[in-house]
Amino acid sequence: MSLDVSPMPVSAILCNFSGFAVNPSCVDASALPLPLSTISDPCSIVRPHMNRFLVTAIFLVATAVIVPAAPSVALVRVKSVYTGLESTATLQKQIQQERKAIMKDERAQQLRRIIVELQGLQARLSDKAKPLDDTTRRKLARSYEIKRQEAQTLQKEFESFRAEQEKEINRKMVKAMRASLDKIVETAEKIAKKKGFDLVFDSSGNTNTGTAFVLYSKESPDLTDDVTAALQPAKTDSDTSAAKAE
Repeated sequence: MSLDVSPMPVSAILCNFSGFAVNPSCVDASALPLPLSTISDPCSIVRPHMNRFLVTAIFLVATAVIVPAAPSVALVRVKSVYTGLESTATLQKQIQQERKAIMKDERAQQLRRIIVELQGLQARLSDKAKPLDDTTRRKLARSYEIKRQEAQTLQKEFESFRAEQEKEINRKMVKAMRASLDKIVETAEKIAKKKGFDLVFDSSGNTNTGTAFVLYSKESPDLTDDVTAALQPAKTDSDTSAAKAE
């Protein structure tokens, strides 16, 4: 059997080697939408595919470049900051003083005196070691009943007075707390912006379900000390002199 060892035509070599440059002699004219003779630039058949490839590659590179980086996050223990404020300590002392003033009301003092009298009458009426005659017993029992009714009336009046005072105290307390919390939030925002953070969370807060707002954080920067220091009142010369004297 003889083998065909005739050399490969140059046109075939060109078709295999030319890559994107198409040789008209190796193009099947029947597969083209136009006669090969009407195509002035055979490479135009390949260019659309190359263009689509280049557009896709450029889009993928551009997408990879514009992907934003993960936001930088910091934490603040708002509860700790609020507790350490000088205004918070002042508010607590003021609330205590106002509640003590409620208990010093004349109605409260008079109620205490009546209660002591009732206890004394009760002790005499129930003392079996010193039995009372019927007249004395009826007289003491009547006095006890009058005092008891008087105590009930005073107690209702005092409770109504105390409820109104507590409501006013709570209103002042909420207003003062809101003002302090607004300062904390404003200060934390300024510090976060200065340090270049995108988000700040309250790591001491809870959600409506009672669970911690921040369930987990891995080495997130904590701005609590920075916020606390920024909210401390500036020391005056008199404060510095007093501290040295102590």
